[in-house]
Amino acid sequence: MIQKYKEVNDSFSYWKLIFHLGCDSGFYSEFNNMVLAMIYCLKSQIRFSMYSADANFGYKDGWQDYFLPFCEEVNDKFHHKYNARTEDPWFSVHGLARWEYLLWRLKHKHTYLTFDLFCKFRQVSCARIEYSIPQLELKGDLRTVAHEIIKMIYRFNPETLSEIRKLIQPLDLPDKYIGFHIRGGDKFTEHELLQCSAYIDKAEKLSSLRKAFVSTDDYGVIEELKKNYPQWYFYSLTEPSERGYFYSEFQSQDKESKKKDLIKLFASMEILRMSELFVGTFSSNVGMFLGMCMEKERAYGVDFDEWLLW
Repeated sequence: MIQKYKEVNDSFSYWKLIFHLGCDSGFYSEFNNMVLAMIYCLKSQIRFSMYSADANFGYKDGWQDYFLPFCEEVNDKFHHKYNARTEDPWFSVHGLARWEYLLWRLKHKHTYLTFDLFCKFRQVSCARIEYSIPQLELKGDLRTVAHEIIKMIYRFNPETLSEIRKLIQPLDLPDKYIGFHIRGGDKFTEHELLQCSAYIDKAEKLSSLRKAFVSTDDYGVIEELKKNYPQWYFYSLTEPSERGYFYSEFQSQDKESKKKDLIKLFASMEILRMSELFVGTFSSNVGMFLGMCMEKERAYGVDFDEWLLW
């Protein structure tokens, strides 16, 4: 499918999007928006390409630090300065730098930057419509199409895959288990955080399994679960020293520390993807991602009965 996608994408020769990945938010927020952008570009016959050389999650090459390539990647440093997520730099850049930006736009009249289309491809997530992309044999609602896109592009490179396996193997997970993603850290600024009981109650209604892997940034969640639900057995990669994730703190780390934390996040996500049943929040980017990449009957939200994006 990768080869088919490249052929179809390259056939769109008039308009082009250079998507700036890793410029503003956490990894899964950036990734989910990229998936929406790809779908929008396929639907609108716009050639999709990527700039990730300065990605906030990268340590050398951006996307390819962790994943296999799937599209053209540009390295022009212009995009570091001007290819923002939501803000047109013409209105915020002062002095002669404005002319640098203007000259680039004049030379690339048929090239969109991220902010040109950001609102449009996010609006796609709100539409209850059926998609049909016959060149790639894609047909269905947004969740169905996104599922196939993620299968195609979410492919770890060998080094990352090896590091992920090193973290998963010592857990000695059972063949069947529940997967929980319980939010913490700075997520209270986006949505009200739910009590652990909401996750357990949902899982107990859906399954008789009482073994679970818990992905959380706050070890206090693990302590609470072990104390209140002794009939359950919980696995986790979260360490006792971890007491909440805050994006600003993550960004202040050195590149090696960021890499270590991100590999652990990827390992947790792989474990959740392999779970018999996932219970989380669809309003989180992790829940949104898992709602797209897992089968519908295996992913459930405690905040919304139905998977949605925004």
